[in-house]
Amino acid sequence: MKVSRLSKRSVVMAAGALLLLCGLFVVGRPWEVAENDRYRTSLRQLRVASAELELDALRARQGMPEVHGSAASDFAALRARADALRTFPSFLTDEDRQSLNASLDAYQRALGEGESLLARAREADARGAQGEANAALRAMLERTASAQAERLITAYLQLYERAQARNERSRVAFFGVSLLLGAYVLVVLVRLSRATTELGVLNVGLEQRVEERTTALSTANGELSASEQRKAAILEASPDGILLLDGKGHLLELNPAAQQTFRLESAQALGRDFLALALPASLPAGERERVASALDAPAGRSTRLESPCLRADGSVFPAELTIARVAGEGPPRFTAFVRDITERKEVERMKNEFISTVSHELRTPLTSIRGSLGLLEGGIMGELPPQALDMVRIARTNTERLIRLINDILDLEKMEAGKLELKLALLECTELVESTLSGVQGMAETAGVTLRSEVEGEPQVKGDRDRLIQVLTNLVSNAVKFSPRGAPVTVRALDAPGGRVRFSVVDQGPGISPEQRGRLFGRFQQLDGSDTRSKGGTGLGLAISQAIVDQHGGRIEVESEEGKGSTFTFTLEAARLAAQAEPASVPRDESRYNVLVATADTELSTLLRGLLAAEGYRVVRAASLAEAAKALEESLPDALVVDTQMPDGQAMDWVRRLREQARTRELPVLALSGRSTEDEGVGTPLWVDWMTKPLEETRLLKSLRYAMRQPGNARVLVVDDDAATRRVLCAQLERLGGVQVFEAADGESAVALARETTPDLIVLDVGLPRLDGFEVVDILRQGKGRATPLIVFTGRELSRTDQRQLTLGITRHLTKARSSEDELVSSVRELLNGLLARRDAATAATARKASS
Repeated sequence: MKVSRLSKRSVVMAAGALLLLCGLFVVGRPWEVAENDRYRTSLRQLRVASAELELDALRARQGMPEVHGSAASDFAALRARADALRTFPSFLTDEDRQSLNASLDAYQRALGEGESLLARAREADARGAQGEANAALRAMLERTASAQAERLITAYLQLYERAQARNERSRVAFFGVSLLLGAYVLVVLVRLSRATTELGVLNVGLEQRVEERTTALSTANGELSASEQRKAAILEASPDGILLLDGKGHLLELNPAAQQTFRLESAQALGRDFLALALPASLPAGERERVASALDAPAGRSTRLESPCLRADGSVFPAELTIARVAGEGPPRFTAFVRDITERKEVERMKNEFISTVSHELRTPLTSIRGSLGLLEGGIMGELPPQALDMVRIARTNTERLIRLINDILDLEKMEAGKLELKLALLECTELVESTLSGVQGMAETAGVTLRSEVEGEPQVKGDRDRLIQVLTNLVSNAVKFSPRGAPVTVRALDAPGGRVRFSVVDQGPGISPEQRGRLFGRFQQLDGSDTRSKGGTGLGLAISQAIVDQHGGRIEVESEEGKGSTFTFTLEAARLAAQAEPASVPRDESRYNVLVATADTELSTLLRGLLAAEGYRVVRAASLAEAAKALEESLPDALVVDTQMPDGQAMDWVRRLREQARTRELPVLALSGRSTEDEGVGTPLWVDWMTKPLEETRLLKSLRYAMRQPGNARVLVVDDDAATRRVLCAQLERLGGVQVFEAADGESAVALARETTPDLIVLDVGLPRLDGFEVVDILRQGKGRATPLIVFTGRELSRTDQRQLTLGITRHLTKARSSEDELVSSVRELLNGLLARRDAATAATARKASS
């Protein structure tokens, strides 16, 4: 049955019509005439009062008595009346009121002129000037205020008539609208009558539908009950503990698996705080806060984490917690899923032990394989055919890759097991950045990438120097790998809020998408794209870097936008010690030589710092002799470089006093002066060396190297796994005279000998057992051997990248197949020139003394 329906719009319009009809009687009826009559009466009274004042002025002129008065107070009363008339009737428009205001202003002006002219006439009468008085009185009568009042009345009447005309038009319009709306109301009433009849019919049908829906609801309730029973069965059969929590973290319900996991009854757990019940008291505060923060997660978002949990009997077990907020209205509710992962942790422990055992067992044979392949590649068994040489080179390269992979896996497993011991020391951020950039400079030059460092101030941190350099090296090498040629890679270190130091590595590469960012720090994860160069790598570098930074109390973060490069940052706690405020304090670092530079020349200080830092020295500056003396009192450096032009005294006298003290008698000193020793009047025995400005950088470095070494013959370390080659090289070097030769057949022995007695020169083969030449150089670069001259004497062809990696101090790269023994000896003479020259000079001086 089709039912006539009244829409909401129809009802609203009908109600509006009734309201408009009421408004017609209110607004459309004639206005009250009282307001108009009152205002018009006031206007007439103003006109009458103005005329009476003018008549009184004439009576006074004729000598007749005044009826109302023409004094100044009478004029003021008229002005007050005029101002009172500015309260206009409500039916006037803004335009009408402006017009009346203008008429009132004209009346006020006429009244003021009349008062002024009357005063002038009376003043002329007082002087006896009748003609002037008559003229003033005539002027007043020509421009009377009563005439202006008459005009004001006329203007108001015209405005009133115009308002009446508007009112008539409005009433006609309202009347027409009311007729239309009245007709509409009648139509609505007719439809309403029909709808009432139809509503009765619908009511009967609705009752039938209610009965049908009631039956359907009963059926749905039965199905819901069955569904609840199925859900209850699932909860009871679930192997994971499931707990329902309220907004404050109190237990509301838990399934049997949770009761079994925590070993307590439901009645004992309900209403208790979940965190207090499930988390052991020995749990660190940070871990407890991490679990508690999961209860603040928004609806629809779950938090999964691992944490030790406590049973009712006091035992602790590893658990995986998943806490999710239940979506819905009403008070907040949380569901906590608890899974006992004791078996998983045991499997992980066994896996880690297996990986560690296998990795350690693989390293030894792989190292031997790599050394043997290197010897074959170097031609120790004779020249190989080109195809066989390619196969040997491929085998050796992949063996090295396997060794690096095993080392990375062992490092990562050690970090995750918490067995990595950090050698904490006070570190200068400038030195960390410089050491990192010097280590990857060769890779950057090969890739055509520019390395930049931006270190603000002199920030310091406390950490493991080698591990932090490893982190920065990983980040910078990745930035270089993914940067286009000609692009810069910037390493920044600056103070951050909260007493921390922020390290940043910024590149201009292709950027990292959000999808890739999520797996960036996972194991064996590498990002690859068609616009990047294919580089080697195990995919463990960032995972290891993250673990190292975590152990230092930081976290690596990534900011990247596709096509606009990436920025990797991490922060470490800044080291703020009182001793750092001293400008010339010398922090000791047993892995580096410390050089105290005393000069007031800023440019010279900057030059020396860059030159010596590039050679691996730690440079400490002193701007005056007083600062230098204080630095010597705190810690004795390995060498002193002093400028003879100091602002607070004679540097030569100060050095003489150092020579008179037992503690500083043997301190190596290099003097810098604009004049020679004869001009300064100082004998050379006082110094290790005396240099004039501008400096000869090569001579300065040679002098420092000579000053740092132990006395005696020049020490040369020959590292080669072939005994026959070592014998030949040692024989050739000993013929030079004044050379003491040490031998090492493998990389580990070479490192041990270099650490025990720092050599003046190293002759190194690349293919070595245990540690190869690359690893030996990497290890020596981290200690005082970083500035040691090096001759790489190997049978393999070295690429430019290999040559840059095989570099310490002044380095020569020679190939056994292409370089003769004479060339080797010549290079040895060149690199030991300073030491051999000093020995020859000492020998000549001894001979002269003997002959005399």
